[in-house]
Amino acid sequence: MDSRPEIARAAADAAARQSYGKLVAYLAARIRDVAGAEDALADAFAAALERWPQTGVPEKPEAWLLAVARKRSVDAIRRRLTSEAGRDHLRLIAEEIEARMADEDLPDDRLRLMFACAHPAIEAGVR
Repeated sequence: MDSRPEIARAAADAAARQSYGKLVAYLAARIRDVAGAEDALADAFAAALERWPQTGVPEKPEAWLLAVARKRSVDAIRRRLTSEAGRDHLRLIAEEIEARMADEDLPDDRLRLMFACAHPAIEAGVR
């Protein structure tokens, strides 16, 4: 039986016990978001449990976790900024559409709809 997953889990557990607080503090000081730092570090630990059994435990597990957590936090910040920029853009589009709709009268297609529904090609029971 391969003991690599057990070794990887033990290394991740040791890193969590010994360095979790220090890593969260370091990340939170850099990104100014404690919850974001914890989320990024949790993602880094999940990545470690997935990758370390295959590649082996790195020489400096805490440095590996920190590097992955920093990348994850940068990705999260980028996603948030992109989402906020997109939201503003969508709001402008919605305002433009509303302005157009206010200027134009909506066409009344009720008569066309009634003729379409009464078309002889439609089965009588469905009409």
